[in-house]
Amino acid sequence: MNVAHLIGTNFFGGPERQILSHAQRVRAYGVTPQILSFAENGRSNELLCRAADDGIACRELDQRSPFHPGAVTELAGFMKSLGTDLLVGHGYKANVVGRLATWRTGIPFLAVSRGWTAESRRIRFYEFLDRQFLRLADAVVAVSQGQRQKVLACRVRPDKVRVIHNAIDLGAYPGPAEKSMRAELGIPRDAIVVATAGRLSPEKNHLGLIQAAKRVISENPHVYFVVFGEGFMRPELEKAVADSGMVHRFFLPGYRRDVRSLLHESDIFVLPSHTEGLPNVVLEAFACRKPVVATSVGGTPEVVRHGLDGLLVPPGAMEEFGQCIFELAADAELRLRMGTSGYEHVRMAFDFATQTASYLELYESLHALEGQPVRSRG
Repeated sequence: MNVAHLIGTNFFGGPERQILSHAQRVRAYGVTPQILSFAENGRSNELLCRAADDGIACRELDQRSPFHPGAVTELAGFMKSLGTDLLVGHGYKANVVGRLATWRTGIPFLAVSRGWTAESRRIRFYEFLDRQFLRLADAVVAVSQGQRQKVLACRVRPDKVRVIHNAIDLGAYPGPAEKSMRAELGIPRDAIVVATAGRLSPEKNHLGLIQAAKRVISENPHVYFVVFGEGFMRPELEKAVADSGMVHRFFLPGYRRDVRSLLHESDIFVLPSHTEGLPNVVLEAFACRKPVVATSVGGTPEVVRHGLDGLLVPPGAMEEFGQCIFELAADAELRLRMGTSGYEHVRMAFDFATQTASYLELYESLHALEGQPVRSRG
């Protein structure tokens, strides 16, 4: 079976890592993976580069709007040349173009739903389209039970929706970075470092984190904050940090390829998001045995068990969020216990063996649909 994965991407983050890791594993079970992606402003596509280095068939589509008929024609041509039996779409652009192209080629279409950000008017419109097209997919994978509820709210038939969690390979997780993050940023070796990572966009609620950080630092001068990531909100966040008087206590070092290694140097990981699917970065924090303070949105409560692996608060409750950080910062034993618990939780419940088996079962059921008219698929 030839299974192609389609995604629009301009960097190598959580979803891209999930796709590549999955593709590397299914080859052992008779599945030939293919990875297709849209060109992004002439920049090198790291996902395609890594996949090609690993011997995975890749194609880069021209950068076009999801509404451009040429995108559908080009994708359909690629799939015919590769002998694709099943297409898996990741994200709104892939789900729109992919569904149209699979109708043309007569192969089944599987949509993977990780969540929606609503970060701008344009994105909100595309995500509206994504919700409509999910109803037209032959099957939908939701990365968490929380995301499944959102998919069902889009009037997707329940029997079409399967929950398959993101996974992590703890054995291949990188060790600490060679260059110290603390030395680079001027953070004392004995300080408590609170870290997070993600796009600098509204749904990640970094402005709320700045608000919480100000209170924490006022009560514990040994705490420092680091936010890894890049995005259009950088100027606003930099101004908020400066206005709060935390320029030397709250750092925005940008997007870092080695962020997974740098998390080893943190003491607490936080995720103050307004919305999430199933956050890969929390799996990575637990891989480093770090306790987590997060908002109870999307699939986050499926990874962070309140009181065991970390602390959960309602979205937007930043005073309570700050209090949780303060409590963990003051208790080294609690941090160690929760971080260890989180590591064991992801080791047992978020492994690639379980994820791969679930996808293979779904692939087999969808492969049986190939060649059937769309209407007969139900």
